[in-house]
Amino acid sequence: MSKVTIKDLAKMLSISVSTVSRALSDHPDINEDTRQRVKAVASRFNYMPNLHARYFRKKNTKMIALILPGFNRFFVPNMIEGIQKVIDENDYRLIIFQTANDPVLEADIIKYCLSWVVEGVLISLADNTSSLSHLDILKESGIPVVILDKILKSDVYPTVAIDDQLAAANATRALIGAGKKNLLGIFAHENVSITKERLKGFRNELEKHFLPFSEQNYLFINDISIGRQLLESKIHSNAFDGVLFVTDELLVHCYHSILLYEKKYQQKIGVVSISDGTSPYFLTPNVTHIFHSGFEVGKIACNLLMEHIADPNLNIRQLEIDTKLVRLGSE
Repeated sequence: MSKVTIKDLAKMLSISVSTVSRALSDHPDINEDTRQRVKAVASRFNYMPNLHARYFRKKNTKMIALILPGFNRFFVPNMIEGIQKVIDENDYRLIIFQTANDPVLEADIIKYCLSWVVEGVLISLADNTSSLSHLDILKESGIPVVILDKILKSDVYPTVAIDDQLAAANATRALIGAGKKNLLGIFAHENVSITKERLKGFRNELEKHFLPFSEQNYLFINDISIGRQLLESKIHSNAFDGVLFVTDELLVHCYHSILLYEKKYQQKIGVVSISDGTSPYFLTPNVTHIFHSGFEVGKIACNLLMEHIADPNLNIRQLEIDTKLVRLGSE
């Protein structure tokens, strides 16, 4: 059977199309008996309303788009869980898009969101996204946007993230406080704003304590599949006594190399990570880390989006989520 239309429902019930439409929308002009009859027939034939028509009539599709550069096993699932909690509380629906870290695909998905007539967009930017101009079509269409986690700071769009410089500085300070003097920072893609901010925090803290900082003291791992090889080459050519991992992925992938080095050379290397708090407890020994909650980032960002949907004239805010040091003895 072909898809049932609102005209089909009207014909079945021997009433006008406008009466069916108003009954489905619980319009007060339609009596309760008619409303119930219309809804019963609509349910029986699995009638689905035309979202585009509904949007342009009421601007109320109850759909939110979440655009992500990709998925991982740690932070992103927790962030989605936080978003979903707010979505459910507000009786919305969530659709998720993945850009595969491609700015061109990211821009295409933004346009696609217009055709889906979403009420709001949450976006975590692709690594090489250097401008927010592709978001302007959403703003011009009256669709609010909140940028979360991987952000570019802006006066035009609200953002939710942690203070990456501060997180890296606090992690570095934990190693220094444990007596480590020659530190290695392990960073992700060098073009990512998060990496740049965390490198600044690492460098500033070393220089603040008059400890060495040069190209020997940091390593960018753009391809996680060769991360272990790059790390092993680096630590075997330098006498590092402390290592900072700035993501869970880097920590999990490379931690075993640190343990093998310690066993082979009988030399302790302190380890601290920036983490959403899951992987440090799965590793042995457990890893001291700067905890930042993906769940809180997602929840706060989605609540902020709901506020902008309710009030399009709301002031633009840049929100920073608190982090904290969790000592587990690895430093």
